[in-house]
Amino acid sequence: MAGILALQSDVARKVAGALALRLLPAEQARLANVRTVNPEAHEAYLQGSYHWMKLTPGDLDTAKRYFELALSKDPDCAPAYEGLARVWTARQGRGITLPELAGPNAKQAALRALALDDTSSEAHAALAMVKGEVDWDWAGADAEWKRALEIDPNSASAHAFYAMYLGIVGRLDEALLHVRQAIELDPFNARFHSYHAAVLYYNRRYEESLAAAGTALSLQPDDAGAEGVQQMVYIAKGMRDEQLAQQRKRIARDPERMAVFQQGLAEGGYEGAQRRIADLLAVRYEKTGGVPEHTARRVYMPCAIGLRYMDARDYDRAMDWLEEAYKVRDPNVAALIRPLYDPLRANPRFQALARKLNLPWALNR
Repeated sequence: MAGILALQSDVARKVAGALALRLLPAEQARLANVRTVNPEAHEAYLQGSYHWMKLTPGDLDTAKRYFELALSKDPDCAPAYEGLARVWTARQGRGITLPELAGPNAKQAALRALALDDTSSEAHAALAMVKGEVDWDWAGADAEWKRALEIDPNSASAHAFYAMYLGIVGRLDEALLHVRQAIELDPFNARFHSYHAAVLYYNRRYEESLAAAGTALSLQPDDAGAEGVQQMVYIAKGMRDEQLAQQRKRIARDPERMAVFQQGLAEGGYEGAQRRIADLLAVRYEKTGGVPEHTARRVYMPCAIGLRYMDARDYDRAMDWLEEAYKVRDPNVAALIRPLYDPLRANPRFQALARKLNLPWALNR
């Protein structure tokens, strides 16, 4: 195990020589810059990556422990630092860690990974995530995604995450190309199918989006990303029965929320139920002093509260929560391209928010 990467590089060089291939300088550098791998550190990194992909609060904690274990075995393990950058970025995105702690930790880890191995596609991808989701530096993120794919054009994860970035900044045709490339490279990855569903939703191709979300859920039942896309498509298509059924399933383990949901449904129908839930989540959020609430199942950030007000057609309150999301740097606020927000597009507050986020599609208008 310790020499496996060196062996692979040696084989690659000999194959290239046998085929009389001319390697680019970057490719030559990658093959030459191969360090011995500590097998225990590598195993811990693989375990951490497995748990990170699940993106639940508990799995992110487990992933963090595995990446730290890898560093205890090998303090110069670049992949472990890249993994920590992904953990901190995800912890901020899901409201588990406050931005003032998560953001600097994510950036520090990504930069350390690159300092150890600038030829690592994964390290450039980690920095791209930080620049996009934490810093809202869209140009910087784009450059890092392109570098990651230049180093490894067959990285399914880089294609998938780049597709989500492209969707947020409004480059929807490119987003579809990259997410489909990710699925071609890794067809049984549920998360990539959920990203495909999201990009199709951004493109307002709702039936195809539901089909892609269904594929994700067939591979991984209860995938939160796929269920979230289903929810937004149900809202867009006015599929209230389907939305209510899924909502009941989501809140079944929260008796207080189920009670206000039933009360709102009885008093004001569909919009009444959404308003009651939004009011409850707003109270809970404010009781924590602005620290987002999270459970083992789901996380409730300001954007999620705003979504409920959008669904209740209380657009002023929805706008209040989008502005709160910007204030606490909820990464989900950057996805203003979602069709969900169509009723707000002419609102001067919404337009000002899009400009503050430096979203290219808003600045180019």
